[in-house]
Amino acid sequence: METYLTVSGNTVKFIPVKDGYQASVNISWKVLKGDEVVKSSNYNLLSPVASDTLHLPSFIDNQRFSLDNGQYTLELVVTDNANPEEKSTHSEKINILLKREKKIYNSDIQILESYSKSTSQSLLTKNGYDLIPYNINYFPKTQNALKFYIETYNLDTVLGKTAKFVYAYYIENNENLQRQSGLSGFQKQSSGRSNPLLAQFDISKLPSGNYNLVIEVKDSLNKIQSQKKWFFQRQSDVKPNVLYENSNFRTVEEFFNSVQSADSLKEFIECLWPVSGTKEREWQQVQVQNKEPNLMRGYLVNYWKEQAADTTDPLPLWYNYYKLVLETNALLKCGKQKGYYTDRGRVYLQYGKPDQRNQVNSEPTTYPYEIWQYYRVHDKATGRFFTNKKFVFVNFNIADDCYKLIHSDVKGENYDERWRFRLTNRTQQSSNMDDTKPGKTYGSNVDDNFNNPR
Repeated sequence: METYLTVSGNTVKFIPVKDGYQASVNISWKVLKGDEVVKSSNYNLLSPVASDTLHLPSFIDNQRFSLDNGQYTLELVVTDNANPEEKSTHSEKINILLKREKKIYNSDIQILESYSKSTSQSLLTKNGYDLIPYNINYFPKTQNALKFYIETYNLDTVLGKTAKFVYAYYIENNENLQRQSGLSGFQKQSSGRSNPLLAQFDISKLPSGNYNLVIEVKDSLNKIQSQKKWFFQRQSDVKPNVLYENSNFRTVEEFFNSVQSADSLKEFIECLWPVSGTKEREWQQVQVQNKEPNLMRGYLVNYWKEQAADTTDPLPLWYNYYKLVLETNALLKCGKQKGYYTDRGRVYLQYGKPDQRNQVNSEPTTYPYEIWQYYRVHDKATGRFFTNKKFVFVNFNIADDCYKLIHSDVKGENYDERWRFRLTNRTQQSSNMDDTKPGKTYGSNVDDNFNNPR
């Protein structure tokens, strides 16, 4: 079993030391089988020394140890030694199962920040390389390389010793499982007791969306013997390919007249909901219910001509908006619900991309939540402008990816002075309606995250 932990430099306190500033965290973990502690450790982890507090480095911890086959629970507590109230806890069920039998096993896919040939053996060394882990499944536009490592076991017992096989790997869209052009590769190997794969993709041209990294083992007959997938999200300025965007269309009339599918026309109208006023939404609902193609085409042409007025061409205005719709559907959907109908998707399309988006997936006393901040915001539905406004979204179901808007200081949005209680109501209740804040709770950074989104 291997564990990888990354401590983000801006989440801990750096104190003066010789030649600069340094952070120290205490790491306490234990592995339980039932109620019995079978492995445990408690130690301090030091950050690299920083020359100033404007550039605080992140730092990592890696542990590797043996366990018998069975079901375990890993419990972890990380404490900032310079600020003991700042703690992060984690608990996870783990199943260890590996047998020397005629069956193929795969390790988890390990995503890497970087790798290099090793000069000496360490906990980060595997098969002659030092592997630096990348411990999140989100790739911002500044991160353009997806590097990965995996091990496959027992191929010699299944395929025969030194049998030829191929590692095939590619990136697919998580929504429709469509393979992404130019993002595939393969590596030929001979079967052994343990076979490693170290590879990478250039994802600089991969648009925003939800994707899977897929790794397959294929035998000499091209039959898939095993498959492993790893889900990740990509944020990018690269525009997705729009099915209908074609240079042959010179006007917005030509574009919408070319669309024969009533379902497509219906969706083109429905996705306008976030940027439309009350009267527009009522008229759009009538169009969608009637589902008459010619009327829907006429409505869409008139809508985008009105948006463009005499200042711009309505066709690129529509193209640019629909690209944002596709991005919203990919990143901000809720189950089978389209992204533009979710609270986050509606805000994204109505007000634009937030200047700061703070995503908090795990705090001991809160539901998962996000805080969005806009330095200057334009309401596309009303045409009004605001400055320094925030939105608070909460995932009450935890298991899915559906976030509800519970508070915003934008005029016309849901305003709730007691939003912090809704965020933490798993552990705290107050019948006094004058209370707007719960008491300080273990591991909670709600106020700091709201006041200083980052």
